[in-house]
Amino acid sequence: MIFLSIGTGLTSQVSGEKRIQDYVNTIIRDKNLKGSFFSIKLVNFETGKTIFEYKPELKMIPASILKLITTGAGFVNLGENYTFKTSVYYDGTVSADSLLNGNLYIAGGGDPSLCSKNFPESAPETVFNKITCELKRAGISKINGRIIVDDSYFDGTYSTSETVHPSWEWEDIGSYYGTGVHGLNFCENAFTAKISCNESGEILVAPEYPYTGLAMPEIVSDIRLIHRDSIPYIMSFSSPLADRYIIRGEMPEGKEISLDCALHNPSGVFEFYLRSYLDSRGITVYNHDSDSVLNRDRRLLTEIESPPYREIAKFTNYVSSNLFADAVFKNISKLKTGEASFAKSSTYMNSSLKTLKLNTQDIRIVDGSGLSRHNFMTAGFMCEYLRTIKLHVPDFHLSLPSPGTDKSTLRYFMSSYSSDESKKRIFLKSGSMSGVLNYAGYVFNKKGETVCLAIMINNFTCKTKELRSRLERLVYLVSEIN
Repeated sequence: MIFLSIGTGLTSQVSGEKRIQDYVNTIIRDKNLKGSFFSIKLVNFETGKTIFEYKPELKMIPASILKLITTGAGFVNLGENYTFKTSVYYDGTVSADSLLNGNLYIAGGGDPSLCSKNFPESAPETVFNKITCELKRAGISKINGRIIVDDSYFDGTYSTSETVHPSWEWEDIGSYYGTGVHGLNFCENAFTAKISCNESGEILVAPEYPYTGLAMPEIVSDIRLIHRDSIPYIMSFSSPLADRYIIRGEMPEGKEISLDCALHNPSGVFEFYLRSYLDSRGITVYNHDSDSVLNRDRRLLTEIESPPYREIAKFTNYVSSNLFADAVFKNISKLKTGEASFAKSSTYMNSSLKTLKLNTQDIRIVDGSGLSRHNFMTAGFMCEYLRTIKLHVPDFHLSLPSPGTDKSTLRYFMSSYSSDESKKRIFLKSGSMSGVLNYAGYVFNKKGETVCLAIMINNFTCKTKELRSRLERLVYLVSEIN
């Protein structure tokens, strides 16, 4: 027997609730969900009363809706105007002929937007030009020393840093979306590989860092050619502990494919491009391969600031950036506790949720992005959290995209619905991985009430698109309650 609990709500909403109940019953009977886990909860933000629920106590894998927890915590712990900072120092002495006998230091502050193409004020040209101008302002036109990039901000030196969570899957950490977070990040820690086939049938892989000219790591091709009308499926496999990539999968004959891969050594790539940029602007770095003495007596040259946190949070939720989410996750712990391992960050996040008087028995957080399958939460917790965080951050919903929003994970959500008026009243974060499809956020119904919504499906075996249309209809019905 299927039991659907309907909260008291408001009597004027009964007809809308009945439509939702009837529709949820059709979803439950869907043969594609046989043996799967399905959970839903709707809560009236203004009153805190349950509008509708079905098995809200199930502990489910959240995937990327976990980013709502992370970005909300950022607003509470960092503030909307907080900025990540990358500091530039130098040591030694400057001679009369503008020669710095010393080193240039770039100290990362965990900024995920550093040199990102998605933020013009953080683009490589902008960042490198600022450093160049500040060097010239300090009377430096030559450097007899090294450029030293320090990415130890979160976890220690590069060789020992915990850039990816131990539970992330092998098929994820070689791709751009599983690249991990560093003390210094560069171009969102990703590069593109161009894959093609020549007339002899040989597979060619031409990797490109954000700029050309850098020696590339070893790349092994394990690609099989298939019929030219077939759909390609290619993945990059790599590890932060080895300078080697395996490109594996199938690609159609006669096609060229672009594959975005993880960049595991952003500090080394940053150093290379900064040195090349300085040289192109007339500042030569001598002895960059030397073992010059590192001086603790350093002078601050300049600081490079990220966009304000509110823009970081919005970008994180719009495009579902794992890098940005985990940078926020770790940075909160770093500032509050002085440590930023995944384990320490998880512990602090848990205590932060308790401070908001939330029941942390219904959630387990091991990373900030939701990439790990070790995370879990209930739909009931998510709605409780959504209501609580909006009480602290009234405009939190504006960090979430609406259906049809360009450059967001909801770009094609509800694309078959012609009612733009309804779409503008919906603000959601999606979360998906193999066998997981979730949505959470806020829906402003026709009566002007705010509904906190969490819909979670785990362990299904059909194609995701076969379920997405069902959930689109469910969200639409919530928006139509009057």
